[in-house]
Amino acid sequence: MSYGKAALLFVGAHAVLLATAAIAAGTIPAPSTPSVSLPRLSRDGGGAIRLGTLRGRPAIVNFWASWCVPCRAELASLERLAASRSDRLTVIAASVDEDPQIGRAAFGKAYPHLRLAFASLNAVELYGALGMPYSVVFDSRGREVKRVTRAIDWGGADGAQILASANRTSD
Repeated sequence: MSYGKAALLFVGAHAVLLATAAIAAGTIPAPSTPSVSLPRLSRDGGGAIRLGTLRGRPAIVNFWASWCVPCRAELASLERLAASRSDRLTVIAASVDEDPQIGRAAFGKAYPHLRLAFASLNAVELYGALGMPYSVVFDSRGREVKRVTRAIDWGGADGAQILASANRTSD
């Protein structure tokens, strides 16, 4: 085998290892040019939420479902985060329940610092979600900086690291 082929195999293997580690950690960097736009988000009460209106501060869009136990636990974590940073962070909790009434009932009044929204599960899957919960983090310019493919403690080390990356890219 030539040196060039060996180097190419090494680089390829290294890329696979890095991707595997990111997937195992549950966080993956945002693609540089997403092929599918963020799923349409509908406000509770009607009307669309436009990503452009969120500019000016980092934002998290968390896709969840009433039937998803890890989702419900993560909503509590997101509520604590949003309450502690209400002036510096926007958190949208987008239910993918087929019937908005079910999502609304599960959300209740337990999360006053989160913005309730609704999205199509099919659209979220096309966007890249392989399961729920699925969070997308944006910097203050509205650029996607991270996708989180599992439930995390947003007040813990994982959450702090992700929010730091959103704040860094905001500059």
